[in-house]
Amino acid sequence: MKSKEVVFSDKELTALYKLIKESHEKAPQTEEDAHFLYYDEYEPLVDVKVLSALLKKVGDILDSKEKINIDKDFLRMKYHFYNNDVDEKVYAVLEKAFEQLKRIEIEYFNMESAEFVKRKIDVYYKSREYTIGYYHLRKDIRKFRTSRIAFAKLTKEKYKIPKGFNKNDY
Repeated sequence: MKSKEVVFSDKELTALYKLIKESHEKAPQTEEDAHFLYYDEYEPLVDVKVLSALLKKVGDILDSKEKINIDKDFLRMKYHFYNNDVDEKVYAVLEKAFEQLKRIEIEYFNMESAEFVKRKIDVYYKSREYTIGYYHLRKDIRKFRTSRIAFAKLTKEKYKIPKGFNKNDY
């Protein structure tokens, strides 16, 4: 295929990156999820691999500060308090940690910085909305929005829930 050089203004390039990013975010990542994207005898509208390649290419030519800001905005939308989608793998680890009283290491999304922060917590209470536990860095009991926990790993360290702990205090 013969290629032509195409020139985009900064505004056009930003808009193109946002459109591709949104399509990529909404695209199914597995074949099981892909059923809603298919039309006309199981032919995909857009292959997620093509979207990934486009996103990378456009991202490479976009101003790096602009790309970082757009990516952070998308993360803030994904982890916004209106979005309560809980990662099932993460929730399974939370349940196991709570049942076995084992400390976990988590990656928690910080809305202000739009970055993931590693934390060690002892789970004292868990629900699909909030997880309450002892946060080791701050040496205090804290409340975490469960949908903002992007990753959780069980450790071998055991803990005890203090007598008198009341989830309603948090």
